[in-house]
Amino acid sequence: MQIVNFTGNEKTVQKVVLDNGITLIGIENQTADLIAGRLFFKGTGAMWESPQKSGLFHLLATVITKGTKHLSAQEIAEQIESIGASLGADASSDYFVLSLKTVAADFAQMLKLAGEILRSPTFPEAEIER
Repeated sequence: MQIVNFTGNEKTVQKVVLDNGITLIGIENQTADLIAGRLFFKGTGAMWESPQKSGLFHLLATVITKGTKHLSAQEIAEQIESIGASLGADASSDYFVLSLKTVAADFAQMLKLAGEILRSPTFPEAEIER
């Protein structure tokens, strides 16, 4: 694991590259007591899709937060909303990213939820067909 820290303008940025290649970038704004984190997955995104699977990572970004083995889309949304946090996914040409933002006190809870979403997504058929 590689950890890099940057500090400036009352913000601390921490970049962690896990042994499995996942990169986590965390930004803590100590003045506002907020933490924003982004988990980047390299080697993903539109440029890695075959013509037959074009749009797959965009679909992934759209439905990954819509259910897990243990949580429905509504339960995920309620957890996020109940603490005033945000969590979303996006795909570009060369990466997939899961982003979250919350007050520092709730960061562990949001990171746990992000882990649940990444490890156990169910990709509900009704959401895919939308």
